[in-house]
Amino acid sequence: MLTQRPASMLATFLALWFAVVIVTMCGAMLESGVRYNGTVARYAAAPVLVAVTDIQVTFGPRQEPDTEHYPLAVRGRLDPSLPARIAAAPGVREAVADVALPARLDAGGRTAPVEAHPWSAARLAPFTLRAGAAPAAGQVVLDQSLAARIGARPGARVRLGFASAARTYTVAGVAAPAGTAPEAPTVFLDDAGARALAGGVTQVIGVLPDPGVGPKTLAGTVRRVLPPAPARLTGAYPHVYSGVGRGTVESPAVGNGREFAISVSGVFGGCALLIAVLVIAGTVGLSVRQRHRDIALLRALAATPRQVRRMVVREAMALGLLAGALGVGPGLLFADRLRDQFVARGMVPETFRTHLSWLPPLVAAGSALVIAVVAAWMASLRASRIQPTAALAETAVERGGVGLVRSALGLVALAGGITLCVVSGSVTGDSAAGTSIGTVFTLVVAVALLSPLLIRAAAATFGRLLHLAGATGRLARATTATSARRLSSVLSCLVLAVGLGGSLWFMQTSELHVASRQSRAGLVADQVVTPAAPGLRPEEAAAIRRIGGVAAATGVVHGTLFTRQGGGITDLPAQGVDTEGLDRTLDLDVTRGDLAGLRGDTVAVDALTAQSMHLRVGGRFRGWFGDGTPVTLRVVAIYTRGLGFAALTLPHDTLAPHTASGLDDAVFVATTDPHATAALRAELDAVAPGSSVVGRDAFQVGLDRNLEENAWTNKVVTAVLLIYVVIAAVNTLAMYALGRRREFAVLRLSGTTRTQVLRMVRLEQVLLLGLALVLGASIAAGTLIPMVRGITGSATPYIPPGGWIAVLGGVVLIGVVATLLPARRVLRTRPIDGIGLRE
Repeated sequence: MLTQRPASMLATFLALWFAVVIVTMCGAMLESGVRYNGTVARYAAAPVLVAVTDIQVTFGPRQEPDTEHYPLAVRGRLDPSLPARIAAAPGVREAVADVALPARLDAGGRTAPVEAHPWSAARLAPFTLRAGAAPAAGQVVLDQSLAARIGARPGARVRLGFASAARTYTVAGVAAPAGTAPEAPTVFLDDAGARALAGGVTQVIGVLPDPGVGPKTLAGTVRRVLPPAPARLTGAYPHVYSGVGRGTVESPAVGNGREFAISVSGVFGGCALLIAVLVIAGTVGLSVRQRHRDIALLRALAATPRQVRRMVVREAMALGLLAGALGVGPGLLFADRLRDQFVARGMVPETFRTHLSWLPPLVAAGSALVIAVVAAWMASLRASRIQPTAALAETAVERGGVGLVRSALGLVALAGGITLCVVSGSVTGDSAAGTSIGTVFTLVVAVALLSPLLIRAAAATFGRLLHLAGATGRLARATTATSARRLSSVLSCLVLAVGLGGSLWFMQTSELHVASRQSRAGLVADQVVTPAAPGLRPEEAAAIRRIGGVAAATGVVHGTLFTRQGGGITDLPAQGVDTEGLDRTLDLDVTRGDLAGLRGDTVAVDALTAQSMHLRVGGRFRGWFGDGTPVTLRVVAIYTRGLGFAALTLPHDTLAPHTASGLDDAVFVATTDPHATAALRAELDAVAPGSSVVGRDAFQVGLDRNLEENAWTNKVVTAVLLIYVVIAAVNTLAMYALGRRREFAVLRLSGTTRTQVLRMVRLEQVLLLGLALVLGASIAAGTLIPMVRGITGSATPYIPPGGWIAVLGGVVLIGVVATLLPARRVLRTRPIDGIGLRE
């Protein structure tokens, strides 16, 4: 019977196909994230590596513990005595300590961000000399590609600016790797010089084996040398890496890219799957409901209930298999395009690759097939129970009641949604966002289950207004009430479109608006110095203060701190600032305490973070720096502009050593008069080569652009989910309109004109869309307000001009177009012909 009803079958197919495409895309990205280990380049010659790459926390009971891993923001630190202990182990030829020192290289007016390493670590790639000799004190060896880019050769002079010092070096040689070149341009220092600049810190140990010792044996030996970890882990501990796992040690971006891909694709795919359940169930249910007359005829012709159910399920299975076969290819293609966008926007490293296997397509196609079959089986239950003797009579008029089980489940979902609304009002940050998204789906499920009752109640309550439209108004009210079951799928899709669009879209606009407003209000400095990569040295910020006309200059370094919160680890953005002249450059709107006390092991905390962590002035913040170093900080102030700047503010010298480079990301400058800006620009190149000066407004424009860029992923997820919901809404509306051929024919033969029928359809849409907009807007408001309060601290969401008009108007436009166009097409059929057509 599939070919006999092309419209409803096409609508069902599209709902299934789109679900397969999205779930395949998310599944491919999820698997790619799980399998991603980066590329082994810098340490390719070392079969075993030791490094600290994550924070581990053990949860759950002692009988069944569960350990979670959270990737560090920057490279972790190892015990300085560990290389010697590993080198003494049997089967170990050498244990080479390595440390990465980000720096800015200046050579002949050219600047470049580089990574400095001790020369002994060159053998871990291995790098071999192509010209010159190994570096001695005051000398460097450049990698071949870097030397060619800046035009340097042995004997040339280059200047390297580190966080702790800036020195001029003589190029002793040029080296090239035997295999793939590391991502970061590399310079090599003599071992003593590198160790002095790093303060004795060791980040990676490359272990080289004796002849005949395999990687597995070597890894086991090294593990026995490491200090034993406690039974319940809480902190950063060294790991042994071998094989492809060594790629994780190359850069912290590998672990963070993996975590990003897994989390985004998991949330995206989970939301898509929930929407697919609602959409497919509604579409399949409406399709089966519109065929009750055909099924009734089959029952009258002696078809058994089992045969009817088997027919409906097999039809759904056929559509599910076809959608799966045709949806997998586009899903994998979109996954690859999504990966390209992630790389282009710096969200994952360039070494991230889309992993294509049979698993995501199988899961996506299988999920769509299972949803379609279950939905078809449930929808066919009542149709198959129609008594043959009363078959046509039962299909002529829709059953009035709603099942007890369905009503009970709807009330449970409604109570759960209301409870989640209340709970989301008392949590903050990501917890508020996660709770509120769950609230949207719970309330939409409640609407889907209770929709027949809601539609009849709306028809009874507001239908009286339709009486003012005369006979067509009364007819619209009656047809809406008697078609409540068929309209339930339509209502669910429309409510989902309004509720999801209103909550997710306006959540993002509210967060971006508050962040922009806080940064504009908090940045008191009139000029901002932005450095060339990788940043400005603290001495350069101090030199800027000495330029004539500069009243104050605040160097700012950004980093990350981790803390244990609730059932997991939370990462918090942090900034380190110089307190000298801070009140002239930055206003964080301190409500308690004083930023003047920000020195040593202290911290100022954003009010929302303080609330969620139960912190107050004088309290203790316990956690880890971005490199895994444990820290306890005393709270000296609480401020309100954390969304515009950072959740935590630390003394500059406390945070800087635990960031990737230790260099300043910007210097906020307050000048004494407008003419001082010219002096600042004139002297800046001598003080901080490669840096530039921008005004406060221009800096804010760039900051707003960065905020928009950071929200790109959320916008894409929201847009794709809304497209799916819109397609589903158009499908169900068109299916419902095209399924009314016999109804329209009867009305026409009863004397109703074509104009009156169209007017009736428009009035029905007024009632249905009005109900959908009220329910959807209520769900959006009930979830958006607590979500925005938890994220921004303000209970008033920011809705852009025309925002609600776009959401509500878009839904109305979809409803009108997807209903009136099919209705006009149906009315082109002569009534005498339409009365004999299939429904």
